[in-house]
Amino acid sequence: MTVRIEKLVQGGRGFAHLDSNKSLFVEGALAGELVEVEIDSEKKNYANAHVVEILEPSPLRVVPPCPYWGVCGGCDLQHLNPSEQALLKHQLVLENLQRVGGLDPASFSLEDVASGPAWNYRSRVRFHVDLPKKEIGFLAKKTNTLIPIDYCPVLVDELNEVLHEKQGILDAARQVMFSNASSKNRYIEVPAFAGDSEVSFGDKVVQATVEGHRFFVTANVFFQGNRFLLPTMADFVRDHVLGSVVMDLYSGVGTFSSFLVQEGRKLIAVEKQKQCLVLAKRNVNSVQFYTDAVESWGKNQKLQVDTVVVDPPRTGLEDSVPALLASWKPTRIIYVSCDSVTLSRDLQRFAQQGYTVRTGKVFDLYPQTSHQEVVIVLDKEER
Repeated sequence: MTVRIEKLVQGGRGFAHLDSNKSLFVEGALAGELVEVEIDSEKKNYANAHVVEILEPSPLRVVPPCPYWGVCGGCDLQHLNPSEQALLKHQLVLENLQRVGGLDPASFSLEDVASGPAWNYRSRVRFHVDLPKKEIGFLAKKTNTLIPIDYCPVLVDELNEVLHEKQGILDAARQVMFSNASSKNRYIEVPAFAGDSEVSFGDKVVQATVEGHRFFVTANVFFQGNRFLLPTMADFVRDHVLGSVVMDLYSGVGTFSSFLVQEGRKLIAVEKQKQCLVLAKRNVNSVQFYTDAVESWGKNQKLQVDTVVVDPPRTGLEDSVPALLASWKPTRIIYVSCDSVTLSRDLQRFAQQGYTVRTGKVFDLYPQTSHQEVVIVLDKEER
């Protein structure tokens, strides 16, 4: 069938209404385009489709430079002009804050998107390896088939070098295989992180410097993959922190804590992953570290806090956490999110505790993908 795409939605898909008023989500289409599509799956209220032919292309469409585009499952926006990708993410976040979070866009300010390099920016990756064939790559879109690659245009040069040389990744894959002898996965996953001067595979500790802050990191712990934009995001968080008692929850290896340390400030960091806190204690001084899940640790705490910084996983906060944070009576909560849908859901929970959104900013940490990173600042309503 032929449809006119109305807009792009979460996941970078085109959106249109069918005559039946059913929603149609089209992979590979851009806003305003007239496209011929083929239905892939259909449910009661919506259908998924892909583009068969572009009849009227958008002026914002570009030819993806990556030879693996459309096959590799890693990127979903390479066909959109990079300068427009940031604007799209800003709009998607706004829509989610309105639709899911119930926010009035006139009630808060969402600053202009922070952008960085469109290519060769990513320092973290998870390679998939077929050891018998000595092939390295990523999984194909919507399948578990390996696409062998020798160069990825979004990876930093150091990761492309080890990808081209292969040997370091293959050696790491053998170590993973020996340590997980019972695994029946067809391919071996090898996490890699490019530090200042060397690449970490697995638990190898390397150094990564961000705006003068030195971090010890491994490929097996979380650390933001875009070190070009990380300083801008960390500065935004730091600049909005208030008071002398500050919490850093889901603190990882101490990334935000490192930027928040200052004389006279009490800083408390909580992270359930033990290997993260082992590194965090090397990365940051003058911080009280706790190893536990936030919802478990917080139940026994009677605290008075000025600012709470939360940076939860993609699934957002556990149901009990917004009320738990509110019980500490912070003046401000700063929410760092990698999923604006779960963020928007959680903002409703904070609203029930008397917190309103004051401002926020979107960070285009992962160009060529529809991934959005956003920081939202909430303040306690005055009674």
